[in-house]
Amino acid sequence: MAERIPNEIVKQISQSVDIVEVISNFVHLKKQGRNYFGLCPFHNEKSPSFSVSPDKQIYHCFGCGAGGNVFSFLMDIEGLSFQEAAIKLAGMANIPLHINVSQSKTPGTDTYDKMIEAHELLRQFYHHLLVNTNKGQEALEYLTRRNFTREMIDHFQIGYCLNEWDTSLKFLKSRGFSEELLEKAGLIIKSESNHQYFDRFRGRIIFPIFDMKGNTVAFSGRVMHKGEPKYLNSPETPVFHKGKTLYNFYQARSSIRKKQSLVIFEGFADCIAAYGAGVDNGIGAMGTALTEEHVHMIKRNAERVILCFDSDSAGQSATLKAGELLQKAGCTVQVAMIPEAKDPDEYIRTHGSDAFINKVIGTSLTFMAFKMKYYQTGKNLKNEGDRLAYIEQVLGDIATMDNAIERDVYLRQLADEFSLSLDALKQQERQLYYMHKKGLKKQEQQNRVPVSIMSQKPARKAFENAERILIAHMLKSVTFTQRVQKALQDIPFNLDDHQAIVTYLYGFYEEGNEPDLTQFLNFLNDQHLKKLVAEIGMISIAEEVTDREFQDYIKHVVNQHKWLKIKEKERESIEAERQHDVKRAAEIANEIIQLRKSL
Repeated sequence: MAERIPNEIVKQISQSVDIVEVISNFVHLKKQGRNYFGLCPFHNEKSPSFSVSPDKQIYHCFGCGAGGNVFSFLMDIEGLSFQEAAIKLAGMANIPLHINVSQSKTPGTDTYDKMIEAHELLRQFYHHLLVNTNKGQEALEYLTRRNFTREMIDHFQIGYCLNEWDTSLKFLKSRGFSEELLEKAGLIIKSESNHQYFDRFRGRIIFPIFDMKGNTVAFSGRVMHKGEPKYLNSPETPVFHKGKTLYNFYQARSSIRKKQSLVIFEGFADCIAAYGAGVDNGIGAMGTALTEEHVHMIKRNAERVILCFDSDSAGQSATLKAGELLQKAGCTVQVAMIPEAKDPDEYIRTHGSDAFINKVIGTSLTFMAFKMKYYQTGKNLKNEGDRLAYIEQVLGDIATMDNAIERDVYLRQLADEFSLSLDALKQQERQLYYMHKKGLKKQEQQNRVPVSIMSQKPARKAFENAERILIAHMLKSVTFTQRVQKALQDIPFNLDDHQAIVTYLYGFYEEGNEPDLTQFLNFLNDQHLKKLVAEIGMISIAEEVTDREFQDYIKHVVNQHKWLKIKEKERESIEAERQHDVKRAAEIANEIIQLRKSL
């Protein structure tokens, strides 16, 4: 049981710390009048509604209603108990507590804590093997040849996993960790042939991945010689979710806040190389597309974002998608173009740190300037058709800009580049701008065809969208299908068409077929279902579904099923009352109460 902190000490702590200073470690605040405002860390928003009062030492969000004092803020933002928050704040204020701090929380009291503890111990162990042992000498020399300094190795806590089957396993088992927990944490693998456990990252240089609290939650291991895969990453686990993690964000956060800007790289290799070149506000997307949670995290900490992705077509396409997502969230987006090289790491090794800072980061384009270059890809601007298509595409983007001066700058640039009439461009842009503001599509504006309300499909309900997304993923993966089947157990999909598709899909896979949309469509006999499967198959979905997303989708399906069950019970209750069956009516009422509680 946690030792109680006396009230007078709690009061002393609250009087000794500044809530603005504490919250500023998590939220970018700007002073407006007597209070400070920023984007709420507890819900996604574009306009600041999160207010902090230095006079009252409290905070409140006018959007979601979150509020409290400095203790409750830390408890909510970091998932701490009151004692843990008090201990952390006392440390900030240099106030001795004179209590047994270890009693406030026993490390490893649950699965989550044990996983974190295992990752932390393994990070220290791998780092020690790299920098302090003969067995790590080859890996250390490899890193040195690739311009890794000792300061960089220590800063990123880079390590080495011995090329042995169970060194990590033995190390952690000797400290009381079970094989089952370590497998669930993604640190070891169970052989399918002999059911023996072995280390996941054998013979690889190890790059730890930290969460927003500074906990080690995952690893990425790189081969030194030939071998596949080049990088082996931790799987998604209860402590690690790619959609909520950005490489180096924890270490770079203070620099990001100070500069109010950050640089996003595609992966940690580029991020580390850039750090060695002097970019201390860089983060890595770890090779995955930015998610809404990533963007929310970025927006809360910086106003300006520089995208520095690979210069190949995939990297530039990723730049466009990431930039649009960030710009939509209200960030000022710039793009650092990499000349003569495929990625930042290669450019730095070839041209040096100064060239990277001055010629790449220092000459970043505005996002609109980048898009103008990007839209030229694959077009022959000497061809009239391509040229008109390009101009129309650029005008469409210019028309979405709120700043009139920016619109004028790019219109003049477009006019000069193609010797066009500036007045004609402005006239066309004004029409597009008007349509954009009114939310009209260009085709609708030109044709002036009224849209019949009756012809519009009603917006899909959440459970319907959830079922469609689940089916879209099931069409691509047997494993995912089995996961859905296990999660739902005997609960059916709520729409008959969806359940029919899923039933056919179960049978399709049970016959030993691999995921193949065309083959599955042939497997179906029902024309209506074929059309629906084709429609769902066209849905754009992410490659991976995080545990949180998966649980959300399943919850929508299950909750809708329960609501339908409640409606059914309510009809039974009315019938029982009509027949004066008091006992049955009471039983049904109790069933309804239990169903509502389970929602």
